[in-house]
Amino acid sequence: MSSPARSSPRCAPQPLLRAQQILDWHDAFLHGRAPRPPAGDAWQWIGGNHRSNVALWGEEDKARRTDVADSAIAACKRRIDGLNQRRNDAVEKLDEAIHAWLQEVRCGQPPETEQSAALSSETPGAMIDRLSILALKVHHMRIQAQREDEDDAHRARCAARLEVLIEQRGDLAACLDALLAGLPEGRTRFRVYRQFKMYNDPRLNPELYRRARDRAQGDGAAAQSAAQSAANGEAGTDLLVDVLVPTCDRPAALAVTLTSLLAQTFSPLRIVVSDQGETYPVEAQRETQAVVRVLRARGHRVEILRHLPRRGLAEQRYFLLGQSHAPHVLFLDDDVVVEPDLVARLYATLVEQRCGFVGSALIGLGFAGDRRPQEEAIEFWEGPVEPEAVTPDSPAWQRHRLHSAANLWHLQTRLALDARRQRLYRVAWVGGCVLFDAQKLREAGGFEFWPELPAEHCGEDVLAQLRVMKRFGGCAIIPSGAYHQELPTTVPRREFDAPRLLSA
Repeated sequence: MSSPARSSPRCAPQPLLRAQQILDWHDAFLHGRAPRPPAGDAWQWIGGNHRSNVALWGEEDKARRTDVADSAIAACKRRIDGLNQRRNDAVEKLDEAIHAWLQEVRCGQPPETEQSAALSSETPGAMIDRLSILALKVHHMRIQAQREDEDDAHRARCAARLEVLIEQRGDLAACLDALLAGLPEGRTRFRVYRQFKMYNDPRLNPELYRRARDRAQGDGAAAQSAAQSAANGEAGTDLLVDVLVPTCDRPAALAVTLTSLLAQTFSPLRIVVSDQGETYPVEAQRETQAVVRVLRARGHRVEILRHLPRRGLAEQRYFLLGQSHAPHVLFLDDDVVVEPDLVARLYATLVEQRCGFVGSALIGLGFAGDRRPQEEAIEFWEGPVEPEAVTPDSPAWQRHRLHSAANLWHLQTRLALDARRQRLYRVAWVGGCVLFDAQKLREAGGFEFWPELPAEHCGEDVLAQLRVMKRFGGCAIIPSGAYHQELPTTVPRREFDAPRLLSA
């Protein structure tokens, strides 16, 4: 008796993904010219997985340094754990997206019912993750094979390894294509078992759950002590805050901003400047050289990093966040003047509230004579700061009007607020001066979305804040202690607005 013929789909759909397209996008991303990934859930997670792997590669390199403090390596290890979690989460989400597509093209019949189909030991997501890692190996081995500062033997050895890696990637790509091509027809199948990572789960890691109760009891007292120390300007010797400053051809404005940091009661600080100036490089300008020397003499750490080519502000902020080691990061624009107690106030508030960010909105005192009472509406936080979702054009979006011109100045003057009578209020976003919990910012994705934006864009800081606020909450303080230098914007094109292009 002959066996019945295997049923096949009424049509033969094209594979959801093709390996070569994935390889090309991986390579383009590493060369800084990746186009926006194609639409669809699968590509969303392919992009997220690759961005996590790229960041992981850099962190793994940093973790092997021997010229930094142990605390820096510990912070690096925590970032590695977080990135590994996001990488694995993206793999599982990718497999779920492929499963969902299969149910559609097979009329809802899951592939597991085709018991005669060849079962793959790896899921498509796991194979794409391996392709991402191989792309990194190929990229960096090619760099080694072309190094002019090494001898011929080194280059030859790396060239031979490069050939093997290219062959390995090609073989894996062919296996992925075979798996994907066979799925709609029932010739191949895979199963998603979940990875059940235990070390990041506080309910499963004994080193975490055994201490959970003690930590819960001690956190309140620790937070109160840290907040009081910060308010008194007693930050101690540990660097608790990295100040991250993107700049481009504005040396005089940058010098003013850095000078205002010199007066901070919260000390010491680590200040990292990402310089994309081509006409006025920061390290060649006397005004910036002078203030950097004074900052260093007063015990602050200052790093001026050249970062070219320009790929947009989102990428520049992504780069800056990658340089940070502190548990808190203050993103500060290069045209801001801050009052001496501002960093201490921001830090104390963030520690007390345990939210994702605290901002100090910029005041334009050039508009002190321009009163706009219709834009002075404010919503105070009467209790703890909590997560909230804000989207463009929602009612909460209109909160941004409070930050225009000198509205905050007029309001805080009318309410007789000062540093001793500080209030917290709800925001749509805060521009120019925002202190983040670094781990929460990274868990919300940081600025990893930068490849999805054209180089000419705006609102990248807004999008990052919206994502942090949705998960962890965010607020601003009044009175503000930050003032705008009121220079012309360096981002004149506003048609590509990140919060409207990408989902929060």
